[in-house]
Amino acid sequence: MMRTAFFDDAEERDNYYQDVPLSILRITPKIARQSISPLPRPPRNPRSVNITDQSYLLASYRELGREVRKDLFGVKELESNTKVIEAEPDLCIDDRTKCFFENTDAAYFGNLPGTFFPSNGHFVAIGVNHVEAGYARYSTVSLYNAASLIAIGSFTNMNEMKGSADRYLPDNPLRDQLYAISFRRNCTTYSHCIEVPESSLGFLAATVFMERAYLDPNGSKGSDPAIMLPFRIIYGEDPSLIPSLWKSGAQGLYKRVKGLFHTEEINSFQWPLE
Repeated sequence: MMRTAFFDDAEERDNYYQDVPLSILRITPKIARQSISPLPRPPRNPRSVNITDQSYLLASYRELGREVRKDLFGVKELESNTKVIEAEPDLCIDDRTKCFFENTDAAYFGNLPGTFFPSNGHFVAIGVNHVEAGYARYSTVSLYNAASLIAIGSFTNMNEMKGSADRYLPDNPLRDQLYAISFRRNCTTYSHCIEVPESSLGFLAATVFMERAYLDPNGSKGSDPAIMLPFRIIYGEDPSLIPSLWKSGAQGLYKRVKGLFHTEEINSFQWPLE
């Protein structure tokens, strides 16, 4: 699979699609596989290094988290820890094992909220607009069905991010470098909202959120996730409408899903950000 993001020039896009520079060759050796010597692994290109980390946004980010939780006053809420998803491709190549989806073109963050998605609940994704902050050329947050890892809904810096934090931080000069987007069953009366009907994701389905920040604007690789503030998922549920649907069977599913990821805990910025 080869994926291409957005084109600035429509004519260049059309020409590209007419002659995509991709070839796939399948070579079937006539000798035993054990006797084949693989080509040497090329050296891995380092990530682009931004000389400034995102700690300058921390105070505003904390304020955004407080305002979102304040908006959820009176409802059940929970917050979940985000992890850096960082595989070791060199070992994967040497051992001929799967590296899943990681490469140095992007910084990857994952979040398993540990709750379901009933009709009375919603998720609010808050984080840094890495493009506006100068750490990426393209950034996206996606909601997945955790069992199938099929994407259900997403938003990017190209559409929803900018301006989404205004209602929470109307006077903060750094608000354009932050975002707050909700995932709801019904977005009829809400702005900056991604609608997720039950036909796409059942209310008992486990969920996982992924944030990707592609390509440092001053380099050819993604920024180092160690200097970036990870996104955050805040869940709110009105207990007066429908009771919580947390069951032991789903807890087992979450344990199995977590086993799919080679993850590292984020130690630089502890949550919740009070």
